[in-house]
Amino acid sequence: MVNRTHAEWMVYGIFVSLIIVVFHQIYTVMAQAGTAAGGPYNNAAAYPRAIAAAAAVLMILLIATRRSGAAEKKASDASPRPGRAFLLLVIFALYLWTLDLLGYHIATPLMMAAIILLSGIRRPLPVVLSSILIPFILALVFEVFLKIVLPGGIARLHIPW
Repeated sequence: MVNRTHAEWMVYGIFVSLIIVVFHQIYTVMAQAGTAAGGPYNNAAAYPRAIAAAAAVLMILLIATRRSGAAEKKASDASPRPGRAFLLLVIFALYLWTLDLLGYHIATPLMMAAIILLSGIRRPLPVVLSSILIPFILALVFEVFLKIVLPGGIARLHIPW
């Protein structure tokens, strides 16, 4: 039987494996294709490299600050909620499935609201403000600064920046 400690180490292993796969792809496949060098705008490996490096740093910090045995025993006394993790995956799958149909500006606030409600926040003002402001700020960054067009959906909804 797998206990909480083993499960945590398996999750660490999965994330470390993903980081290794990203760097492997960058230094083999992308390097052979000639897309792993150059400036940030013509270097297809810049973004995955930055994300993988940030994930590696966070994994190192997470493993280094891992809870002690006593804190772990106390945490294991709390009832686990595996249904919540499954619902999070379902919400994300529905988001990806409806993104092309509804568009970013409709699907993302709905997904954000569902995740916020799933996390236990029930006050309407934080739910509404967070689920509208966070996607709006992300859209601003992606569309204005990075010049990436987000899906508009069947309504072709785009913000005229």
